[in-house]
Amino acid sequence: MSDATLRQLEYFIAAVEEGSVTAASQRLHLSQSALSMALGELERVLGVQVLVRHRRGVRPTRIGEQVLADARRLLADLDDLQTSARESQQGLTGRLMVGCYSTLSPVVLPRTLDEYVERFPGVDLSFSEGSHDLLIDKLRNGSLDLALLYDYGPDVATHRGDLNFEVIFTAPPYVLLADDHPLADRESVSLAQLVDEPLILFSLSPGGDYFLSLFHTEQLEPRVRYRATSFELVRSLVARGLGYSILSQRTRISVSYEGRGFTTRPLDGDHPGLAVSAVTLDGAKLTRPAAAFIETCRTAFEYDDPTHGQASPRRS
Repeated sequence: MSDATLRQLEYFIAAVEEGSVTAASQRLHLSQSALSMALGELERVLGVQVLVRHRRGVRPTRIGEQVLADARRLLADLDDLQTSARESQQGLTGRLMVGCYSTLSPVVLPRTLDEYVERFPGVDLSFSEGSHDLLIDKLRNGSLDLALLYDYGPDVATHRGDLNFEVIFTAPPYVLLADDHPLADRESVSLAQLVDEPLILFSLSPGGDYFLSLFHTEQLEPRVRYRATSFELVRSLVARGLGYSILSQRTRISVSYEGRGFTTRPLDGDHPGLAVSAVTLDGAKLTRPAAAFIETCRTAFEYDDPTHGQASPRRS
């Protein structure tokens, strides 16, 4: 019995990514009949159906999704093997695909990318942004090597058993108030002082659950007035005096897009900071470019936590 070939796996990945045999054949500069034959042979060798053919193209079966993830990891390992032999002469090379939680990306990615591409110009680096769940899905299907995410903990972020979280820095929650809010001149503010006022909840999953959990640990129930998945929209609504908010990420700009000011204050109470972590699949081999990216990110923010502008101790 013959074995599946690397080329067949490459063809399968292309067919799934393009969504049709026609588009995949154009991408691969291969005839449709040759590609269809190779895909059929792959299914025969594996003994399972990996693609569903439909009127608009193709999509992976449930088993095909697992084969897709395994194939991507296998080809990534091969690429790592091929490039490692050249690294002593050419420096670090290869491909790296990084995901970043949407609200973290404007603060974390620019500095890290700037340092990384200067140190490792031979790496073909690309990135994507999105919600926590979207990036986790991309990790699991093999389209990302790693993702930079908040670690909301097991009570908020479930389905993490197959994921590895490596802490880069921590980000404590803080209170966001309009400049003319009665509590704006306090050194710090408690949730009990705010609970009866309207809350502008940052609700990009799973952030909303996390911020609500801060209240629930103190047995409080906030009055949620608006929910927003945009960090800047939350700041703009607060600056307009439409409510307060609780956030974790800070910037060095203290005005909204409209130019209206707002005030930030530390949050009273025993609320441990959110860890910002490099997330990878547990047990998956970390490529050299990915390991170098994590170390670059850790070094970039070792003494300057971008979320609140002061030193942040390293955690393991």
